Amino acid sequence: MKRITGFVCLALLCMPLAARGQLPAWRYEVVGGKEDLKNVIVALPLDLKKGTYAYAFMVLPVGGQKSLYAQYLSEGRLGSDKPELLVLIPELKSGQTMELDIRGVPPPPGILPPPRLQWRVQGSETHQLCLYERGKFTPVLSYTQFTFDPKATPPKKTPLENPTIKPYHHVYDSTGAVLLTNGPDGKFPHHRGIYFGFNNISYSGKKADVWHCRNGESQRADPKQIRLNGGWFGLHRLNVGWHGQDGAKFADETRELAAFEMPGGTLIDFRSQLMTDLADGVKLDGDPQHAGFHFRANAKVEGTAKKTYFLRPDGKGKEGEEKNWEPKSKKGPVNLPWNAMCFELEGKRYTVVYLDHPDNPKEVRQSERTYGRIGTYFEYQLTKEKPLFVRYRLWIQEGEMTVDQCDAMSKAFAAKLQAAKK
Repeated sequence: MKRITGFVCLALLCMPLAARGQLPAWRYEVVGGKEDLKNVIVALPLDLKKGTYAYAFMVLPVGGQKSLYAQYLSEGRLGSDKPELLVLIPELKSGQTMELDIRGVPPPPGILPPPRLQWRVQGSETHQLCLYERGKFTPVLSYTQFTFDPKATPPKKTPLENPTIKPYHHVYDSTGAVLLTNGPDGKFPHHRGIYFGFNNISYSGKKADVWHCRNGESQRADPKQIRLNGGWFGLHRLNVGWHGQDGAKFADETRELAAFEMPGGTLIDFRSQLMTDLADGVKLDGDPQHAGFHFRANAKVEGTAKKTYFLRPDGKGKEGEEKNWEPKSKKGPVNLPWNAMCFELEGKRYTVVYLDHPDNPKEVRQSERTYGRIGTYFEYQLTKEKPLFVRYRLWIQEGEMTVDQCDAMSKAFAAKLQAAKK
C-alpha cells in the first residue's frame, strides 16, 4: 500500500465521544534492545478506565515534531487480550530510550471522516479490506465466507477443487488491480492464498488431512466474525472448526489477520490459536509442502516459474531453483528466521518476505515452490493443557529486495522491547 505524503494516522477509537476536558494523556517509555531496529511495531498497554473516552489518539516522540502511525485495539490482538495501542517506530537504536507522548484527540466538527482502511461487502459472501483515498476504494485483502458442502466439487473435478473445504485470504498488489494469490485454481488448487493447516493429523485412533480435505475433512469458519476498520490497519478475526473424515470437530482455531498500510508495501500479521478438548490430544504433522503456514501466489505464476527465485539469509538463489527440507533424508533448510520469494506476475516482479517468529514451535522445516508458494511447518502435540499459538508476518511489495532489507524486517518482528508508562 502507498503512504500519502503528510498523512497523519490517528488511533481511532470506537467509543462514545467525550468533552475535551476528559481526554486522556500519558507518557510512555520504550527501551531498545540489543540491535538497531527500523519500522518496529510496539504494543503499548493502555490503562483506560471506564468513562475515559476519546475519538482518537495522537502519538508524538518527546522532542519530535512528527506524529507516529498508531492504532488502538480495545480488546488487543489475539494472544494479548487486553487494550493495546500499536505504534510504528521508524527507527530505534540499540539501547536507546524513546519517550512518547500519547494524547486523546477530540472529534472533528461535522461529519466524521471515513477510516482509511475499511471492510466492504462485495456480493453476498465476500468482504474486501479497502484503502480509501480521495474518494476511491482500493482492495488490499479479501475473504469469502463459505459453508462447507461436500457436494460443491465442480463436475469432473476432485475434492481438492471444492471451493468450500477451507477458509483462506486473498491479497492484492498496491494498485488493487492485480490479485496476487490463488484460489481453487491451477495445477495445485489445494494451495490457496494465505492459509494454515496440516495434512497428517492423528487423534483418537483417527487420521485427518485439513490441507487437501479429500476424504470428507474440512475447516469451517463460523459466520460470526470480527472485522475492524482503522486509520493504519484493518483486522479480521474468525473462529475455525477443524473437522475430521467423519464430520466431527476435533479442534478449534481462532485465526487473525491484520493488514497494515506501510511505506512501500503491505505488511500482514498472522496469528492463530488452536485448542482441543480431546483427552488424548491431537498430533499435528505433515510435510513441508502441505502443512503449516503458507503463501500461495496466483496460479498464473505457474507459467513464469522459471523466473521465480528465493532470497534467503545466505543470499540470492538462482531463478528456477528451490531448496526444501526433505522428509526421507530429514535434511534441508530448517529454522530460517525469514525467507523471501520473488516472482513474476502480469509482467511485474513482486516479492513476498515470509517471517517466522522465534517463539513459534521448532524445528521449522522450509518449503519453496517456484510456481509461487512459500511456507514452513513443524510437528506439535496439541493437548487441553498445551494449546498452539503461532505468529507470522508477511511483507508484500512490487519489485525486488535485498538480504539487508529482509534482515531488518526480521529483527523488527522478533524484537522484544520494554515499554512502560512513566
